[in-house]
Amino acid sequence: MRKILSSLVVAMLFFAIAGQSQDLTISGKVTDDKGTPIPSASVVIKSNKNRGAAANEAGIYKISAAKGNVLVFSSVGFGTREITVGASNVINVTLTSTGSDLSEVVVTAMGIRRSDKALGYAVSKVDPTTVLQKSEPDILKGLAGKVPGVDIRSGQGAPGAASRIQIRGVSSFNGGEPLIVVDGIPYSNPVINTSSPFSGGGAYGSGFGDIDPNDIESINILKGAAAASLYGSRAANGVLLITTKSGAPRKGKKSLNVTYRAGYSQETIAALPEFQNTYGAGANFRVQGANGSWGGKFGSGNIYDGSGNVLRRSLSGVDSIPATTWATMSSSYPELFPNGMAAYKAYPNNVSDLFNTGNLFENSVGLSGGEGNTLFNVTISRVDQKGYITNTSYKKNNISVGGQTSIGKLTIGSSLSYARAEQLGGFIGAAQSFITGWGRTFTQARNWDIAGFPTQNRAGAQIGFNDGQYTNPIWGAYNNTITSIDDRLVATLRASYKFNSKFRIDYNAGVNSYALYRDQIINKSSYGGTDNLLGNITEVVNRQQELQSTLVAIYTPKINDDWSLDMKLGNDINQRMSRAQQVQGVNFVIPGLFNLTNTSTQRFSGDSRSKRRLVGFFGEASLDYRRFAFINFTGRTDLTSTLPYKNAQYFYPGVSTSLIWTDAFKVKKGIIDYGKLRAGFARVGNDAAPGNGEAIFGLNSAGFQGQSLASRGNSNYDPDLTPEFTQELELGSEMRFFGGRVMTELTWYDKKSTNLIYAIGLPQTTGFSSFYTNLGEVRNTGWEAAVDLKIVDKTDFQWNVRGILTKNKNTVEKLVPGLTRDIIGGYNWIEPGFPYGYLRGSRSARTDDGRLIINPSNGAPFVDPNPQMVGDPNADYKIGITNRFAYKAFELSVLWDMTKGGDFYTETINSMLGRGVTKDNEDREKNRVVEGVYGSATPVPGKDGLNHYVPLLVNGQMVPNQTRLTTNDLYFSPAGTGATFATNGAFEYSVFDGTVYRLREIVLAYNVSPSLIKKLKLSAATLSFSGRNLWYLAPNVPKYTHFDPDINSVVSGTAQGVETGGAPSTKRFGLNLNITF
Repeated sequence: MRKILSSLVVAMLFFAIAGQSQDLTISGKVTDDKGTPIPSASVVIKSNKNRGAAANEAGIYKISAAKGNVLVFSSVGFGTREITVGASNVINVTLTSTGSDLSEVVVTAMGIRRSDKALGYAVSKVDPTTVLQKSEPDILKGLAGKVPGVDIRSGQGAPGAASRIQIRGVSSFNGGEPLIVVDGIPYSNPVINTSSPFSGGGAYGSGFGDIDPNDIESINILKGAAAASLYGSRAANGVLLITTKSGAPRKGKKSLNVTYRAGYSQETIAALPEFQNTYGAGANFRVQGANGSWGGKFGSGNIYDGSGNVLRRSLSGVDSIPATTWATMSSSYPELFPNGMAAYKAYPNNVSDLFNTGNLFENSVGLSGGEGNTLFNVTISRVDQKGYITNTSYKKNNISVGGQTSIGKLTIGSSLSYARAEQLGGFIGAAQSFITGWGRTFTQARNWDIAGFPTQNRAGAQIGFNDGQYTNPIWGAYNNTITSIDDRLVATLRASYKFNSKFRIDYNAGVNSYALYRDQIINKSSYGGTDNLLGNITEVVNRQQELQSTLVAIYTPKINDDWSLDMKLGNDINQRMSRAQQVQGVNFVIPGLFNLTNTSTQRFSGDSRSKRRLVGFFGEASLDYRRFAFINFTGRTDLTSTLPYKNAQYFYPGVSTSLIWTDAFKVKKGIIDYGKLRAGFARVGNDAAPGNGEAIFGLNSAGFQGQSLASRGNSNYDPDLTPEFTQELELGSEMRFFGGRVMTELTWYDKKSTNLIYAIGLPQTTGFSSFYTNLGEVRNTGWEAAVDLKIVDKTDFQWNVRGILTKNKNTVEKLVPGLTRDIIGGYNWIEPGFPYGYLRGSRSARTDDGRLIINPSNGAPFVDPNPQMVGDPNADYKIGITNRFAYKAFELSVLWDMTKGGDFYTETINSMLGRGVTKDNEDREKNRVVEGVYGSATPVPGKDGLNHYVPLLVNGQMVPNQTRLTTNDLYFSPAGTGATFATNGAFEYSVFDGTVYRLREIVLAYNVSPSLIKKLKLSAATLSFSGRNLWYLAPNVPKYTHFDPDINSVVSGTAQGVETGGAPSTKRFGLNLNITF
């Protein structure tokens, strides 16, 4: 019914648009220089100030006026504009910020609202409409390419899959995600893995997905230490501040505002590889039931025997091979193979046929209003997503209620929100895993038609790829599943008492409770070990609760006409509790019944609990001189329960300053309208995770003579463990030119993180496997820039451009004495002098001038016996460019972005090349010579004291390689040789440059005319078409793989730039409707 109603409303609008007529009702949209709507902007007729209107939350207004009337547009903090009504009844207006004392107000640390003029650090304010109704329910993905200094990467293209966010690089060896605060309450953002991303590949969601974008009033990103220091521990990686709608009433007679939003989108894989359809399964042109397409050529008219030899020529010209090459299929369904032979031909769509067209429905209803000093807001939303991968889906329901009221000097408010998300998926990633067929879908032989054959035998057991090498993806989609349900309840209470105009006290308290319930099922006959063959189920329950209490006293005395002071003193108490339980059952007794009681063996995997508490005392003093010079001092002391007692209390200060030099020196407006310089320095502390700074004991269930026993855990800790500290120097400038037509913002920062806590490995002889200590230091330096251009600003037509730049360089500067390097996250390394998380592995041997050293016996490169750095996963820089056009009632927004550099390891590309399935190595019927020089057979000591292969010299000269190799041998060779450029080759040939150019987002919107709005008895209506990820180009990956470097197997923790198989990225097209009553 919901879908039908949405469709009827959309159809009604479309048909009515065609017949609408012009009248004297003027409408349009009021925006700022960046194209952001200005809610409550005032519109009045100059000759009659009693006739006016106010823009709604989307900046849309309507007013009745006669031709020739002058309309006056204004808003607090913006200049006034006058426009004469002409023939058009659509007038869009851009207001320019005045740069006066009534500057923009920004939400900063502890929810404190401050003038942006007074800020000595960078804060990015994001308009929530930039992430609403863009065919993307994930808020983080909706922010990608729009905020300087913020790096957002997708995980997988599966429904509900989490994304990764970093602000100004990584500042901790334990991960670099920022602190998320919603209405003053920290918001846990866990990605809880119950299978390894490198071997299972579940596309798990994160806690951030519970937030309803329809309920967001403002988003502010505190990027530097000076901005975030008052939040204390957890703020070293920046803070993402989200304020939900407070229920502000719409101006006018009506005190109730109703908004309905609906959206429908379809999604497909953004780009499939271009496959070769010339050769089938086999090796070296011999037809076999192999996992790859290096076999004979299709259409040659041959019939082959079971060994791949030509049995006889086929007069009919239809190639055939013995059906026994797929023994499990031919034995289960012999009737499918007449005469025991199988057609040997290409199935061009054998990969695309395995995927579907996904869809996404979004519906939201919001009510807000109030009267006098009482405000309220209610938002109810639902998301229904069906993925392009079979049997994957995501459903989410949100409801939130909030409001506030003022009684004399007391203002109180509260909010309550509940979210329930249900995610259904499978073991989608992990290209080399046995339990997932999806990871190898792209490498199946070109003569295999998986979708055209049965997926299981008559007994219900699967018929897998290549007779047991890995799972049939269609069967696995329904039989190997991961079902996750998470519930989140967030409740807040806030109160403010204003004693007088100079002194008030604010209090904010809340609870954030989260519970995850997960069933992970692997059905009988799955590959990958005895447990999978018998079938098993893993049940997980993970509960987390966070309590927050913040008390702030604010004193703002006026010293004199030139000086003013703002002082704050506060207390902050945070407590986090978690409990995780996991149990596994193996061997299903009754087929098709998936619960623990239907298994013959149960294994209790553990019951872990933790509680931590952090108490902070903070203060801030801000001094203002004539509203053009500002200086701000901060300080905070934390007491934590997770560090050794002697180091559990720590203090960190901060200072920032800003100067509005155009006001200070009374610069006459013209070319330069506004100029600001700012600087900030701060230090932020960070405590340890529970168990990092104390001994942990585990209970043994067996016990002894009826008594429970406990044993020390495998990890030891440093008794002198100290907090991590991040100190940062930040310098910046903000400028406006030519009446606001050009605006620039530039920031440079130098951020150093010290005493970073991490666990290093220990020899088993110590009795422990790891040791938590202050491991080392990392430094991030970089630039952030934003430019806003108002290229055209006419009554009927506007063209605005916004460009952003993010450039960050990080370097590990120090590790503990005696430790040269260490691996983190499975693939990434830390080592002094190298980038954080660099990729390290085997490389081909090379001469001093970079030429490959070739083995004379086979013509393939030698592999250097010493692992080396082969890639830096940190991008060189990122650019985003948004063009916004407005013509009368139409608006068009186009976002392009680019990532330069950032290497990544990929098993998908390696497998596609190694299996010979793409057009990249279709030209294979000739031998090739690898460019290089012959080398000696035995490595010899080099200048670095390590053994290396060296060139073979004849008469003092290096000898060019002349030994030929087949294309098959170039990309696939026996395991252990390391001699190919793909499968079983050196690690470096699985690492590629991640440069990518992308059409990230396009939105075409129509603001329905006032005449139609009046007929429909609405306040406003907007119809829009949106597209996401419509095109991308990664020029440095193999051409025909069409691989998207944005895909990552890990979106939390320390690993980055690693893809071991996963759901490809998607592109979406959507239709969206926004109606206000």
